[in-house]
Amino acid sequence: MRFPILTGLLLMSTGLAFADPTESTEVGFPEVRTLGTLNGQALACRQFDASSEAKALIIGYAPKTRRYGTLFETATNAAFLAATKDDAPCPTAADLAARLAESAEALKAVFPEQANPEQAKPEQAKPEPSEPQPPGAEPSLSNDETGS
Repeated sequence: MRFPILTGLLLMSTGLAFADPTESTEVGFPEVRTLGTLNGQALACRQFDASSEAKALIIGYAPKTRRYGTLFETATNAAFLAATKDDAPCPTAADLAARLAESAEALKAVFPEQANPEQAKPEQAKPEPSEPQPPGAEPSLSNDETGS
């Protein structure tokens, strides 16, 4: 039982126990942080098309890990709160679209393997229903979809 206590003390003394996962120098973190900031500004300014574009970019180009998702959400929240607290002027839709385009190019440069997500993942063929369905009827779920 002494090992976990000693390990905890060591982590606390080195500061690793309180390390912020969003303050990393990992590849792509500045680009993801910028995209999250743009998303927060878009949400605060009620520019929902720009926010949807930012979310599509993060899904389409950044690695699907918790660290990148947390960073995006943290940057989004911080930018939203700053914009609403300070009553900062909203960027125009054209300005926000241009900044999102720059951010997309930066993400593509950092994560080239993610740049064409449609080509990277082949479409899965949908199985044909085993029984004919009447017009307008919903297809039955397979065992995998129902969880049984």
